[in-house]
Amino acid sequence: MANKEPGEQVSAADQAAFLHSVAHELSTPLTPIVGYVKILLSRKLGPLTEQQARVLESVGHSADHLSQIIDNLVDFADLEAGRSEIHLRPVDLAVLVDRCLEEVRPQARAKRLTVEKILPQTLAVDADEIKIRQAIQNLLDNALKFSPHGGVLLAEMVRKADRVELSFYDQGAGMDAGALELLSRPFLHAATAYPARKPGAGLGLPVARSIAEAHGGGLVAESPPGSQPLAPTHLFAGTRVALVLPIHGGNADDGRR
Repeated sequence: MANKEPGEQVSAADQAAFLHSVAHELSTPLTPIVGYVKILLSRKLGPLTEQQARVLESVGHSADHLSQIIDNLVDFADLEAGRSEIHLRPVDLAVLVDRCLEEVRPQARAKRLTVEKILPQTLAVDADEIKIRQAIQNLLDNALKFSPHGGVLLAEMVRKADRVELSFYDQGAGMDAGALELLSRPFLHAATAYPARKPGAGLGLPVARSIAEAHGGGLVAESPPGSQPLAPTHLFAGTRVALVLPIHGGNADDGRR
């Protein structure tokens, strides 16, 4: 990235180039780590004890999380610079959410969390599956972080006219109402709202918001939730973060944003 004079604004294109460079530097050593962990877990190099397998699985989950952070860096840069491509195809959102929930169950078990769902058997939307999967993973990651040990995390999908609302409820401490807007601002992870939260890049929810908006939707956050799930089995007094998407693609174009 070219040197800037003091006080000179950094353009979105320069920011995107810088973040792409950082992402590349981070992903280069990560790739062999992921590969070697998979080889070891496959037992191709020999048997593993149960304890060794658990350790390697933990390393694999951490590597996957780092990969998600890298993806967020790249997507945030591209979305802000207007360079991200959104390719709309029919996607069964209910099935996609169910798969994402299964993927986070090992992390949930580590916190003794119960993961529940209220999902239709099928619900088709026009979406970019890779981008929407990333948005869902970011919302799940957020809910997992703020769920207390032994708590319950709920995913609920509700169709409302021409849109679908995918909500994630947690039983955490919640946040100050005035700090809700920080959740969609990059690099500001609402530290004032979550004083006990560990530092982070703060890109998960901004990227999810940008992905939703690129599809003609948006992101909704409430703390405490304005209403409980339609078929509640527990009380959720923490936070609800919802991904709102049009059923048939909304204002998004099949191509470049």
